[in-house]
Amino acid sequence: MKDKRVVLTGASGLVGRTLARHLAVAGARLMLCGRNAQRLAQATSALPSGHAPLCVLADLTDSNSLVALSERIQEAWGGLDILINNAADVASKPLMETSLLEIETQIRTNITGTLQLCRLLVPLMDTGDKVIVNISSLSGYKPNPRQTVYSVSKAGMNAISDALRAELGPRGYHVLNVALMGIGTGPRQIPAEVFARRLEGAIAGQEDELFLYRRTKWLMRLYRAFPALSRLR
Repeated sequence: MKDKRVVLTGASGLVGRTLARHLAVAGARLMLCGRNAQRLAQATSALPSGHAPLCVLADLTDSNSLVALSERIQEAWGGLDILINNAADVASKPLMETSLLEIETQIRTNITGTLQLCRLLVPLMDTGDKVIVNISSLSGYKPNPRQTVYSVSKAGMNAISDALRAELGPRGYHVLNVALMGIGTGPRQIPAEVFARRLEGAIAGQEDELFLYRRTKWLMRLYRAFPALSRLR
């Protein structure tokens, strides 16, 4: 990661802050993106001393905001090496309790915004390492009953990774899809710093897909091959 130019969206959340701290210590040049100026400033201040990332307010639901981000990258670096699509909108509620605005916001953030950002930033990677990391979720493999819209959006993220890999792989781009699970210290959760290390290793190893537990990987494969299994209670 030494001197790699990394753009990280959703930098002010738990996962984003941990990734920012880990990548900063590893020597990456960071551009942290978020839609809340106060939280973004807090994430920046939490980095080890001596690390001063670039910070850009960016909202994945606002195409003008993404164009401005692209222009800022060109102005500051002339290009980039790694794009980490970490920003996401989550609403844990049944579909019947989800408003049309909430549906639209999740889809625009998690799918449309990701596609727009890739469309804008992929051309800026021509002289870099050409790495795109899409942070998906186990919900995109096995939908959760109280997260219908979120599950659909993360299934879309999986499809984005597959499609970009087919389209950009022959041109030397590395696309990594991350099946994120619960981050934390509780049961069935994985410590954030462990996740950050695993992600760095997956980037270095040019892996196509990252599951944090081997058993989870094969369980999701089983659900994909036999969808009826995911409906068993």
